[in-house]
Amino acid sequence: MTDLLPPAGRAGDAPGGHSLFPVFFDLGGQHVLIVGGGEMAAAKARLLAGTGAEIRAVDPAPEDEILAMAEEGGLRLECRGFEAGDLDGVRLCYVALEDGDAAAAVVAQARARGVLVNAVDRRPLCDFTTPAIVQRGEMTIAIGTAGAAPALARDLRGRVETAVPPAYGRLAGFCRAWRPAATARLAGRDLRRRFWDAVLDGPVAEAVLAGNEAEADRSMEALLENAARTGLPRPPGQALLVGAGPGDPGLLTLTGLRALQRADVVLYDRLVSPEVLALARRDARRIDVGKRCGRHSMNQAAINALLVRYAREGLRVVRLKGGDPFVFGRGGEEMEAMREAGLSVGVVPGVTAAVAAAAALGIPVTHRGVSRGLHLITAHGVDGALPEHDWKALAALGGTLAAYMGMRTLQGLVERLMGAGLPASTPVVAVENATLPGQRAIRGTLGTIAARVAEAAPEGPTLLLIGEAVTLAQGGTVAERVLDAA
Repeated sequence: MTDLLPPAGRAGDAPGGHSLFPVFFDLGGQHVLIVGGGEMAAAKARLLAGTGAEIRAVDPAPEDEILAMAEEGGLRLECRGFEAGDLDGVRLCYVALEDGDAAAAVVAQARARGVLVNAVDRRPLCDFTTPAIVQRGEMTIAIGTAGAAPALARDLRGRVETAVPPAYGRLAGFCRAWRPAATARLAGRDLRRRFWDAVLDGPVAEAVLAGNEAEADRSMEALLENAARTGLPRPPGQALLVGAGPGDPGLLTLTGLRALQRADVVLYDRLVSPEVLALARRDARRIDVGKRCGRHSMNQAAINALLVRYAREGLRVVRLKGGDPFVFGRGGEEMEAMREAGLSVGVVPGVTAAVAAAAALGIPVTHRGVSRGLHLITAHGVDGALPEHDWKALAALGGTLAAYMGMRTLQGLVERLMGAGLPASTPVVAVENATLPGQRAIRGTLGTIAARVAEAAPEGPTLLLIGEAVTLAQGGTVAERVLDAA
């Protein structure tokens, strides 16, 4: 696989300014030139060995590995310096020379002839980068970092090697063998996609991975016959209410990730980070149902109606919600709407903001002798005002109090708690954008926090943690800007 840049720029022109576009080249029968004969040249030759390319290397003093490859017939070697004519008919060119000026001269010649060129370890002289590769039969998995961090790509390759069993190469070959028959018998892209989803999700793939290809063939024939005859009627509508967590994509659950990668439609709210949303299947329809930039959010009845509508169409619907669907997320209302419509609904829990914010700051929300419990409340009612909680009970609980959506009603929240007997000296921290790169902690006490928050003017989602456990935070070790109360 080769990461190619748009013609308007070269790979080294604007590091970090744009992403590279990955393309898989069929090099079968194509000419590839390697200029150089040392270790770097040998490494590129090894990568190219299974591609079917006609590999030729030129170097006046090639080292032993390149010589051995030539003797074994893996490449054609010419023991001389580079000549411009070497580029005639070449599809790709690798330049593996120690001398920077010599490498630049070869690159200039290649570009003048329209040959894509890569000068090894010389980023500005590369039209493409070569990724770390995991090969599973006919399946190739490639990991590229645009040349920024080859060591990271190698590390990820090792993780992928562990995560993807060698049998997946056998599964790829099995699918290739059956693809012409499926294409011929199944009309329409949608039906073919659902057919292949059924292949990979069911007994066919299980049989292939287990090494029982006879059983796999029988199951495949039966499934293909059924698909051609019935059109694979869509299953009864269903939806999943998925907790996206506090924002950091690393805190999304594995079950939530799998749901996103299988979803046909994703309804998401404003608290879902772009990084989490990007994990959804590429061709899934994404619908923003939250408030953004002052635009009114879609009301709950409209969201419920969308859930029911898409589920009735037989689509796999994910309602992606910040935090946990059942913690101030109106997940219960959406579940009731689905059930009333006679449709299936499931719930994938998420890490709620209070727990995530406390963990990010090193605050144990329960701690022996300090906090006997964690209590979650909302400071934002249906009408936007502070809800009428039992303030005396909250003040007497003796644990950690987490207040969601409390920035607009913060002054009233503080007054109610102090009026109910909670001391003005009670430690408080307001956490903005918990777990995200822009995370910020605004520290104070119940008596000072409103003024400190007004001074800091947080713009992102902000949660309040109130109680003696707040003093147990890991001072000076949290990777965010802290406005200290002192």
